[in-house]
Amino acid sequence: MSEIRDLQTFLQALEEHNLLFTAKKEVDWNHEIGSVIATLEPSGRAGYFPQVKGKEFGVCGNLLGSMDAIAVALGCAKEEITDFLADKLEHPIKPKAVENAPCQEVVLTGDQIDMGRLPVPVHAPKDGGPIITGGVIVSKELDGTRQNLSFQRMHVKGKDKISIMINEWRHLKEFYDAAEAQGKALPIAVAIGADPVVYVGAGLRYDGDEMEVAGAVRGRPMEVVKCVTNDIYVPAEAQFIIEGEILPNQRELEGPLGEFTGHYSAPWNSPIIHVTAITHRKGAIYQTINGASFEHINLGNVLPREPLLKKFTTYVSKGVINVHIPPYGSGFLALVRLRKKNPGEPKNVALAAMMTYVNIKNVIVVDEDVDIYDPADVMWALSNRVIPENDIFYVPNAQGHELDPCSDERGVQTKMGIDATLSDESRCLERVRYPQVNLKDYQ
Repeated sequence: MSEIRDLQTFLQALEEHNLLFTAKKEVDWNHEIGSVIATLEPSGRAGYFPQVKGKEFGVCGNLLGSMDAIAVALGCAKEEITDFLADKLEHPIKPKAVENAPCQEVVLTGDQIDMGRLPVPVHAPKDGGPIITGGVIVSKELDGTRQNLSFQRMHVKGKDKISIMINEWRHLKEFYDAAEAQGKALPIAVAIGADPVVYVGAGLRYDGDEMEVAGAVRGRPMEVVKCVTNDIYVPAEAQFIIEGEILPNQRELEGPLGEFTGHYSAPWNSPIIHVTAITHRKGAIYQTINGASFEHINLGNVLPREPLLKKFTTYVSKGVINVHIPPYGSGFLALVRLRKKNPGEPKNVALAAMMTYVNIKNVIVVDEDVDIYDPADVMWALSNRVIPENDIFYVPNAQGHELDPCSDERGVQTKMGIDATLSDESRCLERVRYPQVNLKDYQ
């Protein structure tokens, strides 16, 4: 397989694994790209659109929409992904600064800045406009040196104007609140189209620079370069870099957007980014993420949360076998497979799972004979092993995600734990299991 160093080499690797669909005809950035990507999602294939109506750059999407593609990106087996990432979090490699970088082959400042040149899609039918969903935000403390990667949606409003929704619990929110309290703008940069490990790192809740985790996955320092108009260091191999500053005390409605919850979010009163530069590679490819897609949930919830989920739950019980945050649960559901020794153990494990991350709202703990990767098996356990008055408990007034339709505007909600393990007093102790046969022997 080709060595993955940037977006182009990742696309090549996906093609080698029959995980890339390349469109032969011109597509419209206004809704059509989103529809094609959504159609591709069940197959697990990424989409590449070299010809986009009225734009000079191609577009790609759904690059990390399946566990097969994620395994290709990380260079490990599908079954190893959770433990692989957990190990890399413990062995970070600091990035290396370089003077010259592909992401700055073309530099646009001043009157040359025009966000309309970029093929930012309008994804879902009722999205409020072109919204950057596949951009990795690189931010830094105003009065410090700590950098951070994250995802936030950004609504393009003009040639040099973008509105940005900032989640309550992000490091970016801490940085922006501190700058705004001083009446100052917060410099940021947005990297679009990069080595996929940069995208994986951006979804993590990591107190250092997530580029260190990206480096750990690749086994080498990731190269970064200083921005043209501020002192933020960005992935050197990125396709596009948007440099700017989040202005203090300015808000504007942005959205709606088809969000990871599977619903359209309401328009949000959000801060404004003033764009100070756009830099890009020659022949750059714009990377996007469909809202409400499995890729959206994989990057924001599954990949970054599962290693921590296993770490937290295993700390509470060594009987934890494995964990899963299924994309069909919008990132709000966690499943834990447990070899139970004590009847109170599942509830402790469920509480630990809720503490892993604010998104985790519902936790189902099952026995070791239940396959947490099979929704039908999980539903079987819920139907046959849960006594509601004994096995379901609630944690009211807990911090959740503000986009969860079951929470208030600040994300406060009730969380739920379900012990779907077999009770010691149950009349049914053993599952029916038929031996599997090879049907070819009967043909």
